[in-house]
Amino acid sequence: MRAIQWVFIMILLSSCATSTKNQMREFNYTDEVYTPAPFIAHEGSGPFKNYLAMNLTYSGWQSILKDLESALHEPLRNRAEAHITVINPVEFDKVLSRHLKMKDIHQVAEKMALQKSPYRPLCVGKGSVQINGEEENTYFAVVESEALFQIRKAINELYISKGGKSGEFNPELFFPHVTLGYTERDLHYEDGVKKDAASCIYKLEPGPRSK
Repeated sequence: MRAIQWVFIMILLSSCATSTKNQMREFNYTDEVYTPAPFIAHEGSGPFKNYLAMNLTYSGWQSILKDLESALHEPLRNRAEAHITVINPVEFDKVLSRHLKMKDIHQVAEKMALQKSPYRPLCVGKGSVQINGEEENTYFAVVESEALFQIRKAINELYISKGGKSGEFNPELFFPHVTLGYTERDLHYEDGVKKDAASCIYKLEPGPRSK
């Protein structure tokens, strides 16, 4: 199933390359997006406090954000940080927390070297939702990472081994991305925004300083 999804993604990206709309702008990224960063544990009491993310050095992604704002001719709100969410707060709060604690998930992430997981930026995507009669937008870099998907699979296997039922958590429901900015607030899958290659508006290609 995962292989079929990636074939579909590559077809979409190829379509982006030949689209007149996407020929208007192509963003470049440098090796700065791969600069190592320390792990940050997101753990706390209450809803939406617990999640697993691969922490990223912000400088390379900030450069992409600046290019995006220039293309849009408007500033975007942002958190001045970058990460790829691997297990989101809703997945933990509603499912995984039934049989796992965040320390269990952190142990899997450490064993599988989360912070060294390979990934590749694919494109800049856009998601839009009507909120209070106004269109609100979120922009993000869609990324590809088989390693991060394998971490989700391992967490699912641990969940099942501790009493969870197969199918309660879906490791394949995963759209790895780096949020760049937004007009009002970040929009998520629960808002109806799917951050995959179907959302691409600009391609992302290695810049001249990247190898």
